[in-house]
Amino acid sequence: MEAPPVKRGWRIMAPEHAGGREDRLSDLPEGVLHRLMSFLDSRQAVRTCVLSRRWRDVWRTVPRVRADFCDFTLNWTSDDDEVDEAAVAEDEVVFNRFVNRLLELRDPNASIRSFFLRFCRSDGGDDGSAEGNRWISYALQKNVRVLEVAVLSYALELDHSVFSSRYLKTIDFSNVVMDQGFFKQLEMGCPELEELFLDECFIVDDEISSQTLKVLALDATHFCCGFKTSISSPSITSLGLHYPMSGKPVLNDMEALVSASLLLCHVEDDDFDASDLRDYLWSLYNVEILDFSYHGKKLTMENNLQLCPKFIHLVSLTLGPWCLDANFYGLIVFLRNSPILEKLTLELAMYRTGKLQRIIGQIEERSFTCEHLTSVEVICLEDDPLANDVVNFFVNSGMSSVQIHIKKWSQSEYE
Repeated sequence: MEAPPVKRGWRIMAPEHAGGREDRLSDLPEGVLHRLMSFLDSRQAVRTCVLSRRWRDVWRTVPRVRADFCDFTLNWTSDDDEVDEAAVAEDEVVFNRFVNRLLELRDPNASIRSFFLRFCRSDGGDDGSAEGNRWISYALQKNVRVLEVAVLSYALELDHSVFSSRYLKTIDFSNVVMDQGFFKQLEMGCPELEELFLDECFIVDDEISSQTLKVLALDATHFCCGFKTSISSPSITSLGLHYPMSGKPVLNDMEALVSASLLLCHVEDDDFDASDLRDYLWSLYNVEILDFSYHGKKLTMENNLQLCPKFIHLVSLTLGPWCLDANFYGLIVFLRNSPILEKLTLELAMYRTGKLQRIIGQIEERSFTCEHLTSVEVICLEDDPLANDVVNFFVNSGMSSVQIHIKKWSQSEYE
């Protein structure tokens, strides 16, 4: 039996075929190689330089950069009590050195289509902030279309002066600080921006405005409590506002809105009252798809059906368990104001708190007509008695022809 070939050191040797040519993969056009390497992170892409002479410089022009600190460390954890700070600091130095060399050695004429960077700022100093902003500036100078930046530990204070690009289409930020004037610069400097995703970010600006933005998603965002941040964008078609941690953003100019998801949970601000909740809903009057849930302090509605407007375009509605409080008060209000509703989803498994009354009110007239409603889906835990209450509610309301689907989860599945 022929012995297997012996490895020659650490270098990977590319096989050769007839005619002395290199392997068939290396014969592919550079555009195809770029496509293949776009499935690798940047660390893996750089390592392909040892495959053969053909591969030596391909990574330098790949239009996708993906550098993730979590690939460089085994010491990072979201639990502060378990973090080995010294080890994380060492890993941070290694990662930062890699990113700097990666960007330095790339072909200076090669553009970047997608740029993903997750890095750690373990000390919160100005040096780390300057370095992070320098990496972002590099991506923008290379005509990046999709810019994704996630920061671990201390938040990154963005230098909004670098945001000037007519190519940038999508921004996805996590744990960054946007100071006064950031969104004005974004509107003026990035005229083609269409999508903005912010997760656990800090907004210290009084206005989020854009004439081009179509998708806006704000998750666990902190708004400065010193003033109300106004969100104004007449072109937005999809809006997500989930778990605002502080402050009360105001929604304006949402005429083009088609789909909206509002999850107002843990709202304990003493200044937040029923009128604020009502204002949110009235600003969404034009939507076709709505997902709305509330979990916070008790709110009392005093104007009967004035909780929400007439949703004349609404065809799909998702509500949380709050809508069954006070003898199905919220559910009835929405059904009476959604004349063409086709599908209703009740997510009863989320944020169950016993008999807590979150939104309460009284309705003199409880009847409703939903001629187009054909499907009701109830998502609940296995032992939730409210599922049967929902079925009885529709049967007693003369809508026994509506198909009701009950999806039950075990406690372990839900968690």
